[in-house]
Amino acid sequence: MDGNDAKPPVSAVDKTGEPCELAEGLQCFLYVTERHFLVRVLALDSDTVSVTFPGKDYPVEGMRADMEFHDENGYCYYSTEVLRGPVVGAEGIVLRRPTEVKRSVHRSTCRIPTDLTVQVKDRSHVRRYNASLQNISAGGALIQSDAPFDFSTTVDMELSLPGESTHAIPCKVAQIMPSGNPQDCHVRLLCLRFTELAADADLSITHYIWRRLQEFCERH
Repeated sequence: MDGNDAKPPVSAVDKTGEPCELAEGLQCFLYVTERHFLVRVLALDSDTVSVTFPGKDYPVEGMRADMEFHDENGYCYYSTEVLRGPVVGAEGIVLRRPTEVKRSVHRSTCRIPTDLTVQVKDRSHVRRYNASLQNISAGGALIQSDAPFDFSTTVDMELSLPGESTHAIPCKVAQIMPSGNPQDCHVRLLCLRFTELAADADLSITHYIWRRLQEFCERH
């Protein structure tokens, strides 16, 4: 193929947002040494991927790296490691060919930090638990609580925002993370996804977020 006719793709994501196969000519961001570098895939085989790289004495063999392919809706990323750093007489560096691709989608709703408290309960039980509302959006919330919920537990969250009515919002536990407090291993961070959001609850959250955003603008 003549060089003037070649039109290599510049993204590993197709028009539907689905990840495509790695191919020569693709451009991506390589995250290594805690920095992002714009690189291009030079060659690949069943075990390795060669990419361009601006450094002359880094990265070195064994360093972890991520290949990130961005588009308007998010990005796909492949975790890999450096097999060969820059050497004299050879272009670029060599990475281990990734075996798995992950997809991260940009948020469609704004998430705002709070210092509020909510009550949560497993929908199949009566007991309620107090929880610290870490942040909230129209799509979900992050809470900190000692509630013994499991992944995918269906939860009712009683939410009372300043100046707004109280709402009972059905949720599902989407993610569980340690709180980072070694003194209380029972307290965890729970990411809740709203499964249903009534119009009045949606409006209350929207009003609250707009007020908080205005506060942030005034501070800065």
